Amino acid sequence: MGVEVVEGLNDISYPTEVLWARAEELVKEDYVPLSMLMRQLGSPKPTIAWNLPEDELPQPELKFLFKWWNENRGEEMAASPLDVDPFKLKPVLGRVAVLDILEGGEEFKYRLYGSAIIQEPGKDLTGLLLSDIWTPLRTFFAITYRAVVLRKEPLYTRHEPHHSLKMTTWDRLILPLSSGNEVERIIVALVPVYTSEPKPEYM
Repeated sequence: MGVEVVEGLNDISYPTEVLWARAEELVKEDYVPLSMLMRQLGSPKPTIAWNLPEDELPQPELKFLFKWWNENRGEEMAASPLDVDPFKLKPVLGRVAVLDILEGGEEFKYRLYGSAIIQEPGKDLTGLLLSDIWTPLRTFFAITYRAVVLRKEPLYTRHEPHHSLKMTTWDRLILPLSSGNEVERIIVALVPVYTSEPKPEYM
């Protein structure tokens, strides 16, 4: 696995071939290589599940977004980008990000970044490329987003940021948006979970 260490501890840059390889493994539900990569990034093994039913999603915001997506898609593969209505998504809008897919998944651009998410890292990612954000876990995000582009199905993840002072985890539900046969955008609900337990070392 070719990697390049860039600025800061655990800030590792991976070639696009590695990102696609991990995404394809994720599509096939082979989670071991991704767990090993997360360890390199200073984060423990994530929780990953495809197609969780609504009643098994752990957060009300995730349940709400999944129900909205499922109702709007009907018999289609996914809800359409045109279905994204801020009024209808108002109960969860602050916890939602919408990303444009560039070059078939080589890159992603934040079209919308919810105000409640901004309060956690303290920065608004709207208009930024995924590759431009500061966290080393952008690699994890890129892999999971590419996997959804490939498999075209809902993906739930729970991960722990490497820089968390407490045992903070993030629950995410990543949903494809499409008006045809290919994924055009993705919509993501992000909800933090806090605990006062001390954070263990993984490196």
